[in-house]
Amino acid sequence: MLQKEMCRQGQFLFRYRSYLPLLLVPFGIWQLSFYDVYVGGSHSADKVWDFACFGLALSGSLIRFLSAGYAQSGTSGRNTSAGQVADAVNTKGMYSLCRHPLYLGNLIMYTAALLFTKSPWFAAAGALALFIYYERIIATEESYLEGKFGDAYRTWSATTPCLIPRFRRWTKPAMKFSVKTGLRSEFYSVVAIVVVFYILDVFEHFFVEGKFRADLEWNVLLAVSVTAFFVLRYMRKHTRLLEESAPRFEAQA
Repeated sequence: MLQKEMCRQGQFLFRYRSYLPLLLVPFGIWQLSFYDVYVGGSHSADKVWDFACFGLALSGSLIRFLSAGYAQSGTSGRNTSAGQVADAVNTKGMYSLCRHPLYLGNLIMYTAALLFTKSPWFAAAGALALFIYYERIIATEESYLEGKFGDAYRTWSATTPCLIPRFRRWTKPAMKFSVKTGLRSEFYSVVAIVVVFYILDVFEHFFVEGKFRADLEWNVLLAVSVTAFFVLRYMRKHTRLLEESAPRFEAQA
């Protein structure tokens, strides 16, 4: 019964998985309101911390980019908000290291944003909430995949960790890596990272300095990322430039 309840909750959370974690942003702003000095008492030191967090977030986005670039259409990495979809199961590439690399990337990105608040307890509490959140979604996905693929899925999942990568298990994908597929799938996440960090930086300056502003670096990053967003979105919706023109399967020796 507990498993069924987790799956029921996971089905709801799955539908809104792209938006629900953003509810942490107002709490992050609230946490920043407790600070009236920069970390280490120095704006320069504070910026080092902020961009270290940003780099961590980008590493999570890179995991998602690599996962999407190796994934084939109609697999577990292509589920939609309407429900579970899988014509096959990804078991190679990033999916040979752990069963849910996309969610691993998400956890890293969101944890990086939590760390931006400079509050260890808030980051720990938020990371725990995210773990419980994704635990439900993973239970739903795995129940669906096990029901559809049976022993084949159980055999793979029994030897592949859920979220913590096991690098010695790397298995070369049958498909060539597609930069186009990675960009088409993941350009939203990079822009979202920049926007969230920009908002947090603006409020941090407000609570410390008493005025809304962002550092020059964040202004540049926001301008570049938003421009790239609209360019890539146009290319995705109105051109075929981000679509593959040839099969991506590697030639067999």
